[in-house]
Order: sequence, then structure tokens, then C-alpha cells
Amino acid sequence: MKETMLVNKDIKAISYGKWHIDDKISIDCYVTEDGARLLSLRGTARAMGLSGSGSVALLRNLKSNYLQPYLSSDLKEWIAKADNNELYKVKGYRVTFVPFDAILFVDVCKAYISAKNDGVFDSEGWEKQSELSDKLLAIMSAFAKTGIIALIDEITGYQELRKKDELQKLLAEFVRKEYLPWTRRFPNEFYEEMYRLKGWDYTGNARTPLVGKLTNYLVYDLMPEGVLEELQKRNPVDEHIHRRRHKHHQFLEETGINYLDKHLVSLIHMMRAFDTWDEFNKAFRKSFGLDKTDVVTK
Repeated sequence: MKETMLVNKDIKAISYGKWHIDDKISIDCYVTEDGARLLSLRGTARAMGLSGSGSVALLRNLKSNYLQPYLSSDLKEWIAKADNNELYKVKGYRVTFVPFDAILFVDVCKAYISAKNDGVFDSEGWEKQSELSDKLLAIMSAFAKTGIIALIDEITGYQELRKKDELQKLLAEFVRKEYLPWTRRFPNEFYEEMYRLKGWDYTGNARTPLVGKLTNYLVYDLMPEGVLEELQKRNPVDEHIHRRRHKHHQFLEETGINYLDKHLVSLIHMMRAFDTWDEFNKAFRKSFGLDKTDVVTK
């Protein structure tokens, strides 16, 4: 579906604001003259980490076979309109945008969460979808908490006294707290540099068990004694799917997260300075005072 096929309707937005999900991602929000609460479709797709233009990326994912049993009737109706080129643009502030009903975003969250709860993403190769469902669960939880506060404010009349952006700040804080365990702590650069030094072809999320061993070697083994053992105990290998259901860093407290973030930054800089694994490994072991025994890097 090309954006030029969208139907233009005489609908105007009368209120506008930005929903700041985190420091890097925000979604344009609008209220139209007929009272519809809308999100920018492109911004919604970007918040979900979907590549491509908003209409194409989100539609492609919602039409995936694995999500069909979990879609609401409203979402199915939206997909049908998209297939029939009936999506429309709204005249917003400075730009004309493709709208996505805010309530439909909640339905998208529920679809992914339900699919994960049914084990759809348990098999190898579904890591990206599993991480997305975790992220959407965090956002849904933040919605619920903020909604209760907004309801009480309306019942008590406090909504007339609170600051204009108070609810958005609360929502952002709830999202941060809920999403912290699921945040991607290991940047792609870490794995790209690891693969480059080892002479492997980088394939994104598809990683061999040896990558996990190297991650322990470069990161978790350098944490205080007993930390890795405790993480392995809390996050064991699931015998049904033959891998861990979670990432080790999801079980770290704030101090551990801060250490991990700083360590990864310095580690990536060090990796970039060398052309081969042997050169890097020699400098790495010397830098961290390790002996010459190396059982995981061959």
C-alpha cells in the first residue's frame, strides 16, 4: 500500500501534543474537531521499533498469521480499510498525517501480549517479537496506572488543580519503571564488533550459543564474585525451549545496570581499536588483570 493511495477527508485536528515514551521516542497526538483521539501512524510504528513507513510497517505486522487469532474486531476492520485503500489523512498542526486511533494502539498491545502468553514466541527465532510484547506490556501497565490516577483526579476535581503536563510525566515515569527490565542493554555495536573480530558474518538476532559464552566472558565474569552464578540461578535454561526465557540483565538491580552500561561503552571502544580477536583478547585480558588461560575464545 502506497501512501499516495490514501483518501483525503476534510478532518482537522484542533489539539496537539507529543507523548514522550522515553528520551528517544515520542508520538504525535491529536484530538480532532469531532472528538477523535488519534496518534500518528508513523510515530506508532516507530515506537514499536518497526522499520519502513508507518502505514506499511504496522499493517505488515498486523497481517502476520501468528497475530490473527488475537486481533480485535476493530483492528480487523482497520486492516480491511487499509487493504481497500480507505485510510485517510488528517490536517494537523503544520503537517498532514495518517491517523491511528489511540484505542487501537491498546488493542495492538493486547494482541502481542496474548500471543506471548500463549507461547507463540517461545521458539527460537521469535526473540524480536517476544521483546516487543514485553515492551508493549510495560506500556499497557503504565496506561493502567495513569488511568487510575486520572479517574481519581476527575472524581475528586483535582484535575482542575494539577499541572498541565503532570499526567504525561507520571506516564513517562511509569513506562520507565515498567520497561526498565526489558530495555535492550546490549547495543548492536557490541555484537557487531564481536562478530567482526571473530571473523563471523553478522546475522542480527540469530546468534549461536558461543555468543552467550563470550558475553559471559567479556561482561558477566568481570562482575563481583557470585553475580553470574546468581543470575544463572534466577534465569535458568528452560528445558522446553532449550534457552533462557529472559536476559540476564533483567535481573540486575540499579547498581548492576549502571556498571553494565559503563562497561559496555568502554568495551566497545576497546574492540574497535583492534583488527583481530587475538589482538583484542590479549589487550582485554591485560587490561582486566586476567591470566593467560582462555577456554571460550577458540
